[in-house]
Amino acid sequence: MIPDERRRRLLHLVEEEGSASIAALTQTLGVSHMTVRRDIRRLEEAGRLVSVDGGVALPSRIALDATHQTKLGLRPAEKEAIAARAAALVGAGDVVYLDAGTTMLALARRLVRMAADGADGPGDIITNDLAVAAAAGEHPQARVHVLGGQLDSANLSTQGPVTAAEIDGYNIDIAFVSASSFDLRGLSVPSDAKTVVKRALVENAAHSYLVTDSSKYGRVAAFKAVPLGAFDGLVSDPELPEAARERARDLGVDLLLTDPPH
Repeated sequence: MIPDERRRRLLHLVEEEGSASIAALTQTLGVSHMTVRRDIRRLEEAGRLVSVDGGVALPSRIALDATHQTKLGLRPAEKEAIAARAAALVGAGDVVYLDAGTTMLALARRLVRMAADGADGPGDIITNDLAVAAAAGEHPQARVHVLGGQLDSANLSTQGPVTAAEIDGYNIDIAFVSASSFDLRGLSVPSDAKTVVKRALVENAAHSYLVTDSSKYGRVAAFKAVPLGAFDGLVSDPELPEAARERARDLGVDLLLTDPPH
């Protein structure tokens, strides 16, 4: 069986059940574990499959982002740890962008607590998230800038070409970019209004970091926004699958993972 035909067969097997183990694929296809893993890597790089514990599954598709209220209750411990890891990247007087989302809310609160403890912090904080802006507004030194644009009321944030155009007016030292879905190819979003904002962030920041917990990996939305290799680093938790870690290393993206929970 030629490689392309074998990969089509492998994909069909996974599509039939929604997932498959490495052992089952090896037996059914009559090839080695190494060959199956190599085929999975090729299909995963194309966005057709996603690695899971002991096997492979179809990507999870999202049509809409979860609401701000829903996201507040999801993986709070992981978000706090990720926020602490990201905050350590901020230098004194930096112009910092905090993207929309509850991980960014945790990061804003972390920066405020650090300032209260006497640590040097950013000179300016820019955001398109209203909840993040309110939290950052408690920072004793940083100036807070809130971007205009089309309101995404479910997520308490702005989006669209007006938001993207306003980003272009800042010299951003470090941009922390959130994600509801990403894979080996990069970050995807459910609307073009979000696409233009994500791209503007990466284009206008001296350094940009994808900041997201591992549960967002293997999810795919309608619009490709930013390739993984466009980020300077990826800040996530220790549950990030090995396939994503290998891809980051191959692309020269710094992998900044939080410590495993005790």
